Amino acid sequence: MARPPGAAPAPSVATVLGIAAAAGLVPLNSTMIAVALPTIAEQFDISTGTASILITVYLFAMLIGQPIAGRISDSLGNRRTVAFALVGLIATSLAGALVPTFALLVVARTLQACCAAALGPSVQALLRAITPPDEQGRTFGLMGSVLGTGAALGPVIGGVLTQAIGWEAIFYVNIPIAAGALAIAVRIRVPDARDDGADGRVRSTDTRVVDGRILNRVFVACFSVQALSTVAQYALLLLTPIILDARGWPSGSIGLCLSALTIGMIVMGPPGGRAGDTHGRRLPTLIGLTVGSLAVGALFVGGPSVAAALLVVALAVFGLGLGAATPNLMSSALESVPMSRTGGAAGVLSMSRYVGSITTSLTISAVVTADAGGTRIVLAMSCLAMVAAVLVTSQLPSVIARPRRVVEVAAD
Repeated sequence: MARPPGAAPAPSVATVLGIAAAAGLVPLNSTMIAVALPTIAEQFDISTGTASILITVYLFAMLIGQPIAGRISDSLGNRRTVAFALVGLIATSLAGALVPTFALLVVARTLQACCAAALGPSVQALLRAITPPDEQGRTFGLMGSVLGTGAALGPVIGGVLTQAIGWEAIFYVNIPIAAGALAIAVRIRVPDARDDGADGRVRSTDTRVVDGRILNRVFVACFSVQALSTVAQYALLLLTPIILDARGWPSGSIGLCLSALTIGMIVMGPPGGRAGDTHGRRLPTLIGLTVGSLAVGALFVGGPSVAAALLVVALAVFGLGLGAATPNLMSSALESVPMSRTGGAAGVLSMSRYVGSITTSLTISAVVTADAGGTRIVLAMSCLAMVAAVLVTSQLPSVIARPRRVVEVAAD
């Protein structure tokens, strides 16, 4: 698609991937430490249950810290926040690897989580600031693939490093990745027309600055759709091991089966985002969520006795559908707010994933048994959530706002 005269060029794939790698550290560190908990517990002479506080403090920081960090990013500047968070992540990761006691490890992990919480919203806001509106689906599709890769590789990397070097390596591995992302971030020049908004004014480069009710309607729709689809996503992630474990499957085979979902999301993110840039955000989101709904529906029909082949196919199909929808949800949500509030919006949007995942986790713990009993109840809930998500998708914009001359609008 041709750039309008005077419009800023789209960032290169290398730049997007480099900055997205900073956000990829968030899911990487969320999942990487899980396999190291027994080794950590053994070294510090504590129970594995006690060691699991390292996961709890991280998730709590993500839930609470991201909206706060997003507001800070809007005030301080997104590029600066990314840089400070990466420097902090390097320092806290180094500290985590060197601490002599478990108490100090918890402190280092908590501080690391605070830095990670700042990365999610600030990276999204920075990518929006340097990306033209008609390329944002492509950009967030690439970012979605990086996030999916980080989440998928976390347990693998954590297991290999812990076995080969020791649990300290799961902290050391952050340092080169963060340093590389930092080297790219400090070289980025945010165009004047897409400034961080640190001076309290909105510099709008498009026609999306409309009355607050419309902006809120789109953002609330995106928040709701992402929360609802996450209900189904975590149902598949958490039910699959229960179903297959009840059949006596080894953990390695279960993990391989689950990878079908993650691979689908990684593969479909970039083309799904590009489809949104071309056809508007609503259509690819609607198609993706509808496809995902059919996959969940097939699993509901199959129940706990679903054939393994159908389970794998359904996971892959759901991943493909969600992969197409996610970058367009992210783009729609951030496009619906003034540039100077992108960080705060990204932080709040990130909370929607935790709303969905916590809802599903509590439901499964309440109704699902070790022999996979109660599975259909959770899948029925997931089907309803996906249908609701499809219906709410009608609130997403069907066209992409195109750039125009820069107009300054005073912030509220």
